[in-house]
Amino acid sequence: MPKFRFKSARKNKFNFTVDKEDVFSTQMIKGAHTEIFSNKKMIIEGCRGIVDYQNNYIKLKLKKGYLNIVGTDILISTFEDEKIIVNGNIISLEFIV
Repeated sequence: MPKFRFKSARKNKFNFTVDKEDVFSTQMIKGAHTEIFSNKKMIIEGCRGIVDYQNNYIKLKLKKGYLNIVGTDILISTFEDEKIIVNGNIISLEFIV
């Protein structure tokens, strides 16, 4: 968990700083990185392969475990260099470690 430091510059104005070592720890870098844009698009970095792929379900092999994506009209638009982009109406996500 990042450690926040509190600095008061002036009255009613605050600055927060974060230790870079905490945010960019090696534990975070080793796992998969996911970005979710509403429930319509997902970008997953660190995907090792596709285990199961159907119109309403995708199971992906990650560096550590699996990711199940459930929805409607699920489509893989890009998959290259361990980066995958999934489009569709995403209903649920399940990380299995």
